[in-house]
Amino acid sequence: MGLTSAEPLIRRFFEWYGEVSYEKRWSLFLTPLILTPLLSIGFFRLNSLRIDDPSYVFTPRNARWRHEFNVFSTIWPLNENRFLPGKSFETKRFVNILVKAKDGGDILRESVLEEIELLNQWIMYNITIPTADGKFHLSYQDLCLNYEWICGGNEHILMLRERVRVGHFIDITYPKGGNKDTPVYLGSTLGDVTLDETNGTLRAAKITQLFYFLKQEPEIIRQYSSEFSYAVEKFLLKRFESNIIVLSFAHYQSLQDGLEENAKHFKPNFIVSFTALSVYAIAFSFVFHRKPKKGVDWIRSKPYVACAGLLTTLLSLCSGFGAMLLFGVHYNVINTIIPFLIIAIGIDDMFIMNACWDRTDPSHTVAQRMSEMMAHAGVAVSITNITDILSFAIGCITELPGIEFFCSYACVTITFCYIYQLTFFTGFLALMGDAENNGRHCLFFYRLVTANKNCCDEKKAIESPSTVYLSERFSQLQNSPPTCEDSQLKMVHNISITTNSVKTKHPQNGLFPAITLKKNGVSELVVRTDGEQLRMIRRFFSRTYGPFIVKDEVRAFAILFYIIFLVFAVVGCVNFKEGLDPEKLVANNHYIAAYFKDLKKFWVEGPQLHVALLKPPNFADPVQREKLMAVVRAFENTKYTLGRQGTIFFFLEYLNYLDQVNAELENTKRLWNAKLRTWLKYTGGSNQWATDIKFNETDDTIQAFRFQIALKNVAEPNDHKTATRLLRAIADQQPFGVQVYHEIFPFADQYLIIMPATIRNIFISLICMSVVALLLIPSLPSSAVILLSIISICLGVFGYMTFWDVNLDAVSMISIIMSIGFAVDLSAHITYAFVTSHGNSKSRVIAALETLGWPIFQGATSTITGITILYTVDAYIIQTFFKTIWLTMIIGLFHGLFFIPVALSFFPTPRLQNSVEDRTISS
Repeated sequence: MGLTSAEPLIRRFFEWYGEVSYEKRWSLFLTPLILTPLLSIGFFRLNSLRIDDPSYVFTPRNARWRHEFNVFSTIWPLNENRFLPGKSFETKRFVNILVKAKDGGDILRESVLEEIELLNQWIMYNITIPTADGKFHLSYQDLCLNYEWICGGNEHILMLRERVRVGHFIDITYPKGGNKDTPVYLGSTLGDVTLDETNGTLRAAKITQLFYFLKQEPEIIRQYSSEFSYAVEKFLLKRFESNIIVLSFAHYQSLQDGLEENAKHFKPNFIVSFTALSVYAIAFSFVFHRKPKKGVDWIRSKPYVACAGLLTTLLSLCSGFGAMLLFGVHYNVINTIIPFLIIAIGIDDMFIMNACWDRTDPSHTVAQRMSEMMAHAGVAVSITNITDILSFAIGCITELPGIEFFCSYACVTITFCYIYQLTFFTGFLALMGDAENNGRHCLFFYRLVTANKNCCDEKKAIESPSTVYLSERFSQLQNSPPTCEDSQLKMVHNISITTNSVKTKHPQNGLFPAITLKKNGVSELVVRTDGEQLRMIRRFFSRTYGPFIVKDEVRAFAILFYIIFLVFAVVGCVNFKEGLDPEKLVANNHYIAAYFKDLKKFWVEGPQLHVALLKPPNFADPVQREKLMAVVRAFENTKYTLGRQGTIFFFLEYLNYLDQVNAELENTKRLWNAKLRTWLKYTGGSNQWATDIKFNETDDTIQAFRFQIALKNVAEPNDHKTATRLLRAIADQQPFGVQVYHEIFPFADQYLIIMPATIRNIFISLICMSVVALLLIPSLPSSAVILLSIISICLGVFGYMTFWDVNLDAVSMISIIMSIGFAVDLSAHITYAFVTSHGNSKSRVIAALETLGWPIFQGATSTITGITILYTVDAYIIQTFFKTIWLTMIIGLFHGLFFIPVALSFFPTPRLQNSVEDRTISS
């Protein structure tokens, strides 16, 4: 039983559409030129729809961290006049400076601390920005977040300087210093520390932080704070010099600025890429005469067609982006990758359509040639674009807004590229077909000859009604040089001729397109072996490369080579890394990249996890007090926390106070309510405890409170993910409504969903691609080959990108989605050509390579040419895109021109032929 396929219907549709496209060539050509400027109006909304906030773009839309952040910001909102560093997550304007000694040594030396304090004082008092009216100049003292109108001045530097002077190193404990009831947390201010092995006191530190928190309300103040941040940036980058210290820094908008700089790299690189592809496409659009007549064939060459193919990609980009912006879809900087993708797809389609045009018979009318060309190119181009559209449509099924924006823009833009290929480019090709048919110069359109004649008399091709079997004819062609007779039109087998009509049962059009001719009122289905002499490259594929790879020894080598390829791919897949380091979001030479690298020294030991209890226990109840202490111990005793020495909790300090005064722990409200309130009010740490407790406004009871746990070993993305999962699991198991939060949680939530989301999208893509292959390829075994090829290519890309230092993250996930579409293109074309060719398996392989080997090579190499310029950009996002697509093209090219043809050469031809014939009869 044959396989039902949609391919015959699609082929007949495009065969009909080819004639229509010739009749409506001017309309098809002009309509996109009119539509594109109208849709491009959407670009006026670009700035208003642009979103570059990394916490939104690169983290899941419904991520848990958003709820956790909302809990803390609602209960403990930012109070600009009662602000303490580390107690609020809503700071939207700040400058953070990380300082190290220039010699890489201890920063606790007096000379180093003096230099740091000099820098601190300069920023606090000497950097100013003018007001809007120019009447005043505002300094940090005017714009700082303060506590009761006093700006924080990085007092830890003064404390360290004072300790150095009196020589009391032993008095500084780490990470928690200060008195028993007034702890000072140093874990967030000192990093890469060395402790005394006997008592845990601080001996040395190699890095420290300076914090400058700025006001953000109302809008005019927020603007001034932003200007002050940029003034500090300008000072640190251009004016600051020191022989004692080196620094790295960031402010709130640094990461967005770094992403914006990435986008700026794309414009010149896109111009270079587009120029390189233009030269590539135009160079291969010229046709050369063969001996004895040499030189360019100025009639059959198609430089303007190549330009039209390039222009098609630009039109589709403008239309796709403009339409999405008109519909209000948000835009992100990652979308700047899409132009490189669209050019690759558009150029690939152009090469396929040009190849199919070159295979048509020049003796036919342009309308007939368009019909023949579209009958073949329409299916091939449809496979390319439909699979790419499906890939990105599936990519839209994601929790990450950035990937959703990218995939939606790519999906719509590729749709326009497909439409414009079938309208603008097809219409222009018909116009150039007229020029060729009239014997006009391909550049200047003056007439060179009066008509375009075939090399042999057409009558010879149809004067004999005898049957010529295509498989026999092809076998002859493979073993003998082409002659004039080989260029003639020959009858296809199984033709039933009547005086007025023709009934056919013909094999599928593949290497040799079927053509209907008229003679004395009789329709005859004929097939052209090749109306023109085979080009040198096609002869290479059909007479050298094709016969070479179907040799038994070469096929044995291919199997061995594929096994080696597969083994290394699996090894890479097993050892891949997850996570996107923040510094990789920007170029390596951007100042914030150094900041994130230095910041990791604080993530090794010292960052604070905030733990909130939304349903506080009754302190007077000893059972609930013990449960509370069990909660604290649960968080302290993990591989990612420092233990009791890193815990900042008012309840523990109150217990220390009671122990210090030898108070009996009575289970009374007087001790655990009234006296606790008095202690909180008058203790040395009253300011910080006030920011940790939320009192009920009606009955003055504690509504919620929080404490901080010191973290360790959370420097790497995988540590972020594992620690976040563990700490949340602990919180979920505790009583009292426990919620936790840390600044790494947004990144961790991305890491947590990347792997399952990638696997899910790949699985859905494979199912969809299988359905498309089954509908368009009239052979179940061949569809299986396509599916296995996609899996093999994706496995190779996923595995080998590990050896090229590419992690699995939001950026590489986008590239993997793209690689699925490219994998389909590179495997489906050659398989489709194999199925629709004739003869035994080896003959089919040779025929498929002769027909589409060169276009596949052109498509892959043009993509590589287009993206190679990106390798010069020192930015992880761009490098990841380049490496993933480069791997896809190289691995896909090896599959399309080597592995797949070898695999197909083992196919049992009779079974395949039955499938084709049954499918044809059913159509």
